[in-house]
This record gives sequence, structure tokens and C-alpha cells, in this order.
Amino acid sequence: MRAVVRRAAALGVAVAALVLAACSGTRFEPPEVQGAPLMVAVDGKPLLLVLTKQEERRVSRTGGGRNNSSTERRDTLFHFDLRAYEPATATPLWRARLVTFNDPKAATAARSTRIVGSATSGALLGQEDDRVWLQIAESPLAVAARDGAVRVDAAAIEAANPELAGRLPSEARFYGFDRGLVVQAADARRWVLRGPALQAQPWVPGARPAPPAPLKANGMPKVVPTRPGGDVPVRMAVIDGRRIGLYAPNEAAAAANDPFGDRLAYPYSILDEGAASRRSFWTVQTAPVQRFDERYEHIRRLEPVAGSAVFLRGRFLKQLPGEDVLAASNPDGVFVWHSSRMDDAGRLSLTRLDTRLQPLWTAELPMSESGTANPVRYWLLDNRVVVMGQWRREIEHQVSRQPHLVSIALDDGALVAHNLALEPTDQRDPTKVPPRHAGASAAGD
Repeated sequence: MRAVVRRAAALGVAVAALVLAACSGTRFEPPEVQGAPLMVAVDGKPLLLVLTKQEERRVSRTGGGRNNSSTERRDTLFHFDLRAYEPATATPLWRARLVTFNDPKAATAARSTRIVGSATSGALLGQEDDRVWLQIAESPLAVAARDGAVRVDAAAIEAANPELAGRLPSEARFYGFDRGLVVQAADARRWVLRGPALQAQPWVPGARPAPPAPLKANGMPKVVPTRPGGDVPVRMAVIDGRRIGLYAPNEAAAAANDPFGDRLAYPYSILDEGAASRRSFWTVQTAPVQRFDERYEHIRRLEPVAGSAVFLRGRFLKQLPGEDVLAASNPDGVFVWHSSRMDDAGRLSLTRLDTRLQPLWTAELPMSESGTANPVRYWLLDNRVVVMGQWRREIEHQVSRQPHLVSIALDDGALVAHNLALEPTDQRDPTKVPPRHAGASAAGD
């Protein structure tokens, strides 16, 4: 497959020259986001990079002269592009075509080329100084963070490191990132490539000191509840000096069942009813407990907040990185993520509340709730939250998944959104997109 990546650009040019001379039709599928978007810094300014894969289908016809005979040909191509955005305004800046997959034998007169690259994927790995490491299929690449120009490919890595010649892994899972490209070679040795010279150095995973195990008063280790995998919603916060929980009734009852203090010490262990949970605010009352030689705080009871708003799948906006709740100021308060509906037609929303837990504004985003394959991701930049996710919609019994980039002002909820699926298919001019306006997606809702 690496040989296909190395030849992809040349093959794409050859196919274009052959097909476009008599091209009768071209269709592009919506771009698919590959892996996690990456927020990088260029000249000290944030830049959001997104790796996408887009399928192109071409139908061409030749002939049709005096004998009225013609030949129809069908080609399928898969383009991998690196797209850059100004995150605060959700504005596309540039796009770089990195690789195109197609049938290596496409230059023949076959009526239908083989489909090559449909199962291929890619991922952004991380930023190292002025370049960004990524992988497409099993091939590593480094590109300029400024404009996406390819700086390093597999051939350059092998040329700079004879010990890696012929030993680069044939599976993407053997690549990683640690302030440079991490490679586990085919002989199982681990290397890291850092700096402009690309010199491979032996790599050892950094030691992560394990947190000290909590102990009981008698010196025995305390059993800590297992933390769920993935992003854990935060549903408890201190607001204006009060401990406030955001729970459905069954979740609140489970939180109040806290004889050993685990629900207070480890809030992630409280029952989570998921997408169908109708959550409102509760005052969390705590009290000390003396049990033999141990003394600890536990949740004594929860009291519903009168007149509390109800949020479907509500949870607090977090201060990233970490698990602390993001506090609002001028006026003080908090932010809550929630859903507009519990089914797959629901949209992600963000509401700001004051210290009396009264909503000040709500912004409904043109994207669906988090999913396992394509979770919603967000960043906090200069009093704005920048969000990337997919909007899943069913249109005429067909499911459409369109990636959206959204920027929300945290002071007043003003929203701008950009639909990546509406960018022009010609990567030479990605900024010519339909005009956007505040409060709506470029999809032309």
C-alpha cells in the first residue's frame, strides 16, 4: 500500500489527463473527517487543521462518430486533503491535496476501473515545530503547518535512517507521536524522529507516575470506582458557593445513596442514564461521617432547585484540559451542553446560566450529539468555544453526515458555522464558499 501512496500523485495526474478529455460527468461525495482535528500554532496564532477523505466518481464517454459508437468508462478516486481554518470565525483558509488513490491500471482502456482506497484511512498525529506529522494508510508524512506542503515522506525517512530502510511498519497502528514521529519498526525496535535532520533516536515511553493509592485510616488501600472510558460528562459543580448537581431523578437518587463517600469523591461513578436523561438542578448537601477510624464527607441528600430548567442529556462545559467546570463571568455563571431531542434528529445545544441557574441564552448547533465513531470535539479560544462535529440528517430516506465547524461567543451566544461539505471540490480555491451568516450553518438551513 505504501507504494500506492508514493505513486498516487503521479497516477492522479495520468488519470485526469486520460479522463477529462471526454469527461461526461463527475460526482463528489461529502468529505469524511479522518481522525481528530488538530489545533496547531502558526506564528503564535491558532490554526485548526482537518484531514478529510473525499470520494470522486467520474463517468466519461468516448467515440460517437459516424458509426455512432461510444465507450463509457467509470473511475473512482479517493482524495485526502488537509484543510486549514481560522477557528474563531470558522473560516476556511487553504486546502492541500496530499494523496489520491485510484486504480494503478487506470491508464488502460478498461471500461470500469477497480475501486482502490475505499477502506483507506488517515489521521493527524501532532505538531513538531513548523511541521505536522500525519499518516495516510500505513505511510507517514510530515507537512508544513503553514500551508500543508509535504516536507517528509516514507522515502525521505528511509534515506535519512539506513537502519529503517525496508523496516517501516506496514500497519498504521505502529506509528505514534511524542514531540515527533514515533515508529515501531518491523524488527520491533522503537524510534522517534525529531528535528530537521530526521535522525531516528531510540524511544522509550515516558514514565507516567501513578497517582498514590488512597488509603483508609487503618492503612489498607481504598477501592476506587472504575472510571468510564472516553469523555466523562461533568454533572456536579460549585456555583456561587453551593454544590449543584445536574441529574435526572433516578440519577439524583443514586447520588444520594453514598454511605462511603464514593459518589462525592468520584462523581463519575454516579448513575448515568444517557441520551434519554431529563436532567435538572439539585442542591447537593454533604455531611461528615465517622466510621470506625475513618472520617470522610458524603452526600447526605439532594434537594431539587425550584423552577429549575430541564436539559436533555445535560452536562457542564469543562475547562480544558481537565475536568473542572468552566466558570462564566460578567455575570457569573456556568454553561451546559444538552440535546434538542433524544433521537438521532437531535442537535447539540449550549446554554449559559447565571448563578440563580436562570438561562441567559441558548445556541443550537448544526451538528448531532457525540458519537463513538465521530465524537464532537471542542476548544476554548479567547472567550469563544470552537466546536467540530457532524450533522446527521435523513433526507428523502438517505442519511447525510456533514462535518461542521462552529464558533460560539461565550458572552452572548453569537454563533457562526461552516459546512465543510459545501466547500468547492476544486482544492485550488477553497475560500469560495457560499456566504455564511451569524446563527446559521453554511448548509443553508
